[in-house]
Amino acid sequence: MRILVVGAGAVGVYFSSRLKNVETTLVCRSDFEAVNNSCYHIKSINGDYDFTPAKVLKSAAEYDGVADYIFYCAKTTAPAVELLKDAVRSPETTIVMIQNGIGIEDAVAAAFPANKLISAVAYIGASRPTPGVVLHEGAGNLQMGAFPAGKIFPEAEALVKAFQSSQVQCEWSDDIQLLRWKKLLWNISYNTISVLGGGLHTRQMLKADGAGILCATLMRETVAVAQSCGVPLKISDAEKQIDYNETFPAYKTSMLQDYLAGKPLEVEAIVGNALRLAQQHGVEVPGITFCYYLLSSMDRMNPHKKANKI
Repeated sequence: MRILVVGAGAVGVYFSSRLKNVETTLVCRSDFEAVNNSCYHIKSINGDYDFTPAKVLKSAAEYDGVADYIFYCAKTTAPAVELLKDAVRSPETTIVMIQNGIGIEDAVAAAFPANKLISAVAYIGASRPTPGVVLHEGAGNLQMGAFPAGKIFPEAEALVKAFQSSQVQCEWSDDIQLLRWKKLLWNISYNTISVLGGGLHTRQMLKADGAGILCATLMRETVAVAQSCGVPLKISDAEKQIDYNETFPAYKTSMLQDYLAGKPLEVEAIVGNALRLAQQHGVEVPGITFCYYLLSSMDRMNPHKKANKI
């Protein structure tokens, strides 16, 4: 099994590092110097270990041959088709998108219509504190499904089994979009409020009354938007996300990590797409609307961008 990871951040490195008996190549830029002559150091709640990829590259164009799977794990702020065009060389390659948000697959599916496309939702608390080091603090599960929808196919079944035999809880769903909406309940609330709240980690958001109320409001509005689109999302799904967060460690969300690092925020995929669907279907979402415009402004004016260039 040959795997090429495009967008080798904490999530991409962690999940690919768990797979056994595979040839894994990673496209990484910021980690290249640290890993090229050494390895990744994974500091995990399940036990620390080192991970040595078959190769690390600075671009997908340097990849030798054809991959069986391409794991696309870059942030949704990156140009997906542009980053994948040098990697997808055969219709035999299965593209696996491990990303947050809703409405993220259409451009890739249109650009590579001959390739099977797997959409994957990750539940994980992971970060990259220094080059070549991945800190795994919570969860570590994957949910996968065909895009736009469908039964499991041989390539997908092989990948799910590979993860299941490698200490990763991985499940297949015939309706991955429903699972994307369920994950959006967590992202649109906790990711957003972690930044708007001035740098709150997951535990602080549970204890702060105002933050908890706003998170619950965003979840309720998200349920209403999903239902207007014909997605059977329920309030009980929101309650499960709150329960899930209560078991999570004191973790800085991925959006907060990006904000503090001066990187672009995944505002559009997580908040903007939900707002646009609400507007299309005539659903009033004052909480999502307020958070979208404020978060967009904070993204543009992020003082950490300038500070990190010095």
